[in-house]
Amino acid sequence: MSTIKVSVAEIEKLAHGDLGATRDGVELRVVDGADDWSSEGKYETCTVIFTDGERFYRSYASRSGSYYTDYTYDSEWNDGDADAEEVRKVTKTIEAWEAV
Repeated sequence: MSTIKVSVAEIEKLAHGDLGATRDGVELRVVDGADDWSSEGKYETCTVIFTDGERFYRSYASRSGSYYTDYTYDSEWNDGDADAEEVRKVTKTIEAWEAV
């Protein structure tokens, strides 16, 4: 499994669908998850799948606040690296019971 160094701020850019976020001269592109925030009250997270052109990675952006006021993003207090893990796309078959 491969890792990649990406800052919290770069993950937030990708979470908003910004293209061309770079790290060490490598262009990163969003594959899935841009602007798809899951809300848990005042806290929201966004799972971002992105690629460096060779491998695919998953990371998470988070923010707190309100749609009606303003959001505070993690990069405002955390200028470190984000956790990013290499992932691959798989197909899963799920069986369930359904009313007829």
